[in-house]
Amino acid sequence: MINFGVRGHDVPFDGTPEDLARGIAATGAHNVQFALNALFPDLKSGAKEINPGMGTYFRRVLDEQGVRIAVLSCYINMIHPDPATRETLLEKFEAYLRHAKYFGAPMVASETGSVLETLGVYTERNFTEDVYLDTVGVIRRLVAAGERYSTLVGIEPGRNHPIHDLATIERLIRDIDSPWMGIVLDPSVLIDGETYDSQIDLIEEAFSRFGDRIVAMHLKDFRPVPGQLELDMVDIGEGVMRVADALAVVERYRPYLPVITEETKGEAIARAIARYKGV
Repeated sequence: MINFGVRGHDVPFDGTPEDLARGIAATGAHNVQFALNALFPDLKSGAKEINPGMGTYFRRVLDEQGVRIAVLSCYINMIHPDPATRETLLEKFEAYLRHAKYFGAPMVASETGSVLETLGVYTERNFTEDVYLDTVGVIRRLVAAGERYSTLVGIEPGRNHPIHDLATIERLIRDIDSPWMGIVLDPSVLIDGETYDSQIDLIEEAFSRFGDRIVAMHLKDFRPVPGQLELDMVDIGEGVMRVADALAVVERYRPYLPVITEETKGEAIARAIARYKGV
């Protein structure tokens, strides 16, 4: 049985926490990746505003519907080129680590970002040794905070980030050398329009090399775009992702690992979970 979760802001709801909780439960999922800024953009939730009461409130509302926060999102550009902006972002992440227990979340997660201020713009500067070492230093700081607060730091690699492939993931794990850092594996951001045929090989290799450090997996489906490296994201079950094979790898290596659906929205989430939950 797959331990499914959903990315909260893929679920339609009326803007209230109570309706969000009902909407998540209706998908058949029992876990959520919870991004305060995406779900409730009018709610101040920065380092100065997040607090124990906020956490216990959301935890209670979700608990009433049998939903738990598997991943508390705090996606930041942790290597932002402006030192003052970077410090503000890191302080926010540390505040989320400090308060995660009130939300009932075992981890706070982020990508590693970019040397550019604008995320999503491709640059090979992200792959230099100096940038890798800078990233390690930042993650080491966050993991030290996570250890103080007994909260995992979830790192999500991606092909345009300093941590961008299985080799750099494995190197990062060795360099940080702490059980308080885990990997949020998203296979779809480690492949592209030329390498998608090897998707199951990549997942198998990831779990074989460092599966004991994978703390959650994102599940997306996609179609290649002719002549382009980018992938076109579609609802789970409608693309070329070998979903059942991917989930079988998860079950073999990490039973009950949270598998979080992403980019599948609305009623398609419940259809996907019903189709694949018994893999």
